[in-house]
Amino acid sequence: MVRLILFILFVFLCIVVLSSIDRQIIDRLMSEYSKLSWVIYIGCWIFLPIFLFPAGILAIGGGAVFGFWEAIIYTMIGVGINSAIMYFISRYFTQAFDMNKFESLKNRFCSDEFALVLLLRLIPVVPYNIVNYMAGAMRFNFIKFITAGVLGKFISAVLFINLGNNITNYQSYEFWLALILVISMGMIAFWIRKILNRRVG
Repeated sequence: MVRLILFILFVFLCIVVLSSIDRQIIDRLMSEYSKLSWVIYIGCWIFLPIFLFPAGILAIGGGAVFGFWEAIIYTMIGVGINSAIMYFISRYFTQAFDMNKFESLKNRFCSDEFALVLLLRLIPVVPYNIVNYMAGAMRFNFIKFITAGVLGKFISAVLFINLGNNITNYQSYEFWLALILVISMGMIAFWIRKILNRRVG
């Protein structure tokens, strides 16, 4: 319950911060750096999550700056590249450790690597960064990891980017619908997590 509350507070904090930004300032910056803005955004996705920067902030910010469809395209490019980098970083630095313990831990929760990564991506209370590092440390099949990771992130990114796209129009029906969908995703994820904990226990 604490993590669910923290997730909801995090979403509201993002809304307060981003909605307080004047839309004219964003439009002015976009016009001045229009040729580089998408490169900068993708670069943020590639490098910031390596240092545990919250991915949700990037997704909401991308929706606020670029709009829905452009933000989706740029986000998925960044997610794919970043996930691969973090996977191989973790794999490289954990190669000296005994992986048998990791293998038994993985099998305890889910032997299907694709399903496990997809599920963890869909649970917003599980940090995006941790999933990438975990997959590398546990020697997940790279193709399964990257496919499930991008697919799972696409589903959650759609909701966060849609929220960001409507964030400056917080009195509209679209904004409140987007907010309800994001919070509902968090509540469903929390419920699924409780069920999994009971089964494991």
